[in-house]
Amino acid sequence: MTAETYVNQIVKKVKCPKKRRDEIRRQLLADITMEMEQGEKIEKIMLRMGEPIAIAEEFNQNIPQEEAKKYKRGRRIKVFICIAAVLMAAVLAAVWFLPFGKDFGSSGLFDEKTVEERSKEVIQLLDAEDYDTLLEESNAYMQKVITKETIDEAKKLAGENWGEFQSFGKLYMAEQKQQGKTRAVVQMNAAYENIVVTYTLFFDKDMKLSGLYIK
Repeated sequence: MTAETYVNQIVKKVKCPKKRRDEIRRQLLADITMEMEQGEKIEKIMLRMGEPIAIAEEFNQNIPQEEAKKYKRGRRIKVFICIAAVLMAAVLAAVWFLPFGKDFGSSGLFDEKTVEERSKEVIQLLDAEDYDTLLEESNAYMQKVITKETIDEAKKLAGENWGEFQSFGKLYMAEQKQQGKTRAVVQMNAAYENIVVTYTLFFDKDMKLSGLYIK
C-alpha cells in the first residue's frame, strides 16, 4: 500500500468539510513523507499509526461542532443530488403516471403475471443486496447508475431500521408512454418489521428494469 492510498483511506472516514479534509490529507502525507525520507519503511509507519478507521475516529472526535454540522448539511445535499440523478427517469415518469398513464395491457406488450413476478424479484434482489443480478436485469441506463451506495442512500431516505421483510402488499399496474416507448409501471407495497415501503418500478418491453423509486 502506498502512503497516498493509506492517507486517502483515513481522510475518507473523516466527517468534516472538504477544505479541512484536504488540510488533514496534506499534513498526513507531509508527515509520512518526512519519515520515509529519513529511511522509515511505509509498512512500519502504518503499523505504528494504526488502522485508518481508528485514526479517522480520532480526528472526528476533535472536529469543531460547527464544522461537523456543516459536514452533515453538505452530506445531505450530496445525497439528495445523487439520488435525484439516479432516479431521475423514475421521478419524471411518476409525474406522468396519473395524467398520461394508459390502462395496463392496452399495448399488448406486457403480461400481468410476468410483471408481478418480476417486480417481486427486483424487490427481493434489493433486500438481498444482490446488485450484480439486479444490473443484469436492468437496461443500459440503470446499469450506469445503480450502485450499492445510491441504493443504500435511497433506502435511508425511506426510513431507518426497516427490519426483516414480512410480506408483499397492494400492487397497482399501468402503462406509460414516453418518447415513443411504452413501459410497464408498477407500484407495490412491501411490509418490513418496522416500516411499510412503497416501490415504484418501471420495466421496458423486454422486462428490463428501467426506473426505480423507493419511498
